[in-house]
Amino acid sequence: MPVLTPPASTRSRRSIGSAAGAAGHLRLCGIALLAVAAGCQASTSTRAADRDAERELVPASERTLGGRRESVVLPATKAQPPQPEAGEGAEQIAPQTEPSRQAEEPRLLSLSEALQIASRTSRELLTQKESLYLEALSLVGTRHGFAPQLDAALSYLFADSDDAQGSTDVALSAGVSQILPQGGRLALTGSSAFSTDTYSSSLRLGLTQPLLRGSGRLVAWEPLTQAERSLVYAIRDFEQFRQGFSIDVARRFYDLVQQKQSVGNERRNLEKLEFTRRKAEALYSVGRGKELDVLRARRDELSSQNRFLQAEEDYQASVERFRIFLGLPPEELIDVRPEDPELVRVDYDVGSAVAVALLNRLDYLNRREQLEDTQRQLRIERDGLRPNLDLDLAYILGTGVEGEFLDQGLDQGSWSAGLRLEIPVDRLRERNAVRSAEISLARARRSLEEFRQELAVGVQNAFRELERREKSLEIQGQLIEDQERNVRVAELLFERGENDNRDVVEALQALVDAQNALIQEKVSYAISRLELIRDLGILFVDENGAWLEP
Repeated sequence: MPVLTPPASTRSRRSIGSAAGAAGHLRLCGIALLAVAAGCQASTSTRAADRDAERELVPASERTLGGRRESVVLPATKAQPPQPEAGEGAEQIAPQTEPSRQAEEPRLLSLSEALQIASRTSRELLTQKESLYLEALSLVGTRHGFAPQLDAALSYLFADSDDAQGSTDVALSAGVSQILPQGGRLALTGSSAFSTDTYSSSLRLGLTQPLLRGSGRLVAWEPLTQAERSLVYAIRDFEQFRQGFSIDVARRFYDLVQQKQSVGNERRNLEKLEFTRRKAEALYSVGRGKELDVLRARRDELSSQNRFLQAEEDYQASVERFRIFLGLPPEELIDVRPEDPELVRVDYDVGSAVAVALLNRLDYLNRREQLEDTQRQLRIERDGLRPNLDLDLAYILGTGVEGEFLDQGLDQGSWSAGLRLEIPVDRLRERNAVRSAEISLARARRSLEEFRQELAVGVQNAFRELERREKSLEIQGQLIEDQERNVRVAELLFERGENDNRDVVEALQALVDAQNALIQEKVSYAISRLELIRDLGILFVDENGAWLEP
């Protein structure tokens, strides 16, 4: 806090009726205004705002999400299907300790590391965190309005003219007010005034209480009620965003893994086509082959080389976009580890899944409670049709006009009571507001029912999609086995001279396509499974972005 130097001399408490006395008052007012303007520094205000927001966020998050993982309802299970063999599946997606990094770049990231980095530095996630913080800060401001309100004011007026003696008027007032549970407001105000050579002071205690329109906690405390509920909605939305965000990180990561493996497949295909071209040239040189086979082999090799270069370029561009998505700086070079997604079979019963989702889904809980907000708003708008009838009570203690400040005594008391009735002559706006609230309520009910039906259809479709992808995985595995045999047969027949190298090239390309399709199916199955778990409301994400399931 800045230090203010006091005046060089202390003035006595006496009347000030001259220009010199006015200058003394002006100095005092200047010091008071300087102290108010200086206040606390900006950094102190920021820290105080953060503490207030945290005091709202922490207990609200605990009330909204605390113990949720232990209390969610799980779908009924069906017979457990066979799990993949040890060599058939992929390594587990679990938080890992940071691997030892080599001196050279790029840095190889596992999925768990990518999730952890994204949870710390992703710009999209940080923006969502700031939105949640702003919601908490808004609640802090709203709650402050329902706490005791302090106010103080200091005024100074000096007037002078050529034909009259100068006059000085100084007034100081301070008060505190508090909104009451039933909508009334209780206020205590004290004031003291100095005018030329006299002092006067007063103390007032007043109560204003609505008796009809605006009475009751429902109407009076609605801003605080809605602000508290909005923070709960924001917490749920943020938690659901984190779930979807972690799945998005996994999707992007596995897309890179797929691209990387596709690049490897293209490289191996290029090597085989190079070998096929050399073989065609060797057979042609000894008179066992055709020049057309050599030309075709060279053409296919060049085409494969072009596809390989394009795949490498696309992969590097995707890695850079992934780095930006993670929020890493440009100098941080990264690459992904060749992890296959974990293949975990879903053994939940479809029949109970929809009911479970309606109990667990955070977005459905928000929509259901927002319907309650709409119902509450309709009751508030109907209250606006009632007439205003206010009760005013006041008790005042005052002093007479005294020549010295210390001679004043609060010994003159008075009280008052009154009723003020506003006859509702024009209620057009209020009537329209009621009708608008009724329409909003009808819309909210329809929207909730539509969301409920879409949720049920979405969950059922997710189960069907997983079943289809399980069968597709089996089909792709069989296709790869068939294509591998097809390649061996085509190469053998080509070596015997029973066919040309076109069959070999086509068989190799078909094998590459089948291998790439298998990778894509594995990724799609893993992502679809995570989305299903999320849609059932039983996916949880820890502070490092790792998935937790009940």
